[in-house]
Amino acid sequence: MGDVVGRGSPVFSGISGQGRLMRFDTPDDVIAVLDAGDDVALETVALVKDAGATFLAPIEADLAGILCRSGDIESHLAIISRDFQIPCLMGVVFDGEEPADGTPVVIDTDAGTISFDGAA
Repeated sequence: MGDVVGRGSPVFSGISGQGRLMRFDTPDDVIAVLDAGDDVALETVALVKDAGATFLAPIEADLAGILCRSGDIESHLAIISRDFQIPCLMGVVFDGEEPADGTPVVIDTDAGTISFDGAA
């Protein structure tokens, strides 16, 4: 695991996730992942703004992790993440510039941190 680049409130602890960061701002972003094939979501840590983010539903159960810039552990996205046991941090704040799409990251739900991962 590399340097910590952000923090958030863990939805639950005891499970970590890693994958390539991808921003999801609209349903079109989800459609692009669906069009790319089944394995893409499994390797993706979604970064979303909205704690509702219902447009993630078609791929949510397959995601490697979810980072949300808003909301808290009682938000809709947090509840669904707990149901599917997806590593998730809410109210995410990055220590400086947000990582670019495609950056390998690790979500540590025990510490509530996001780190770079050169191995992902």
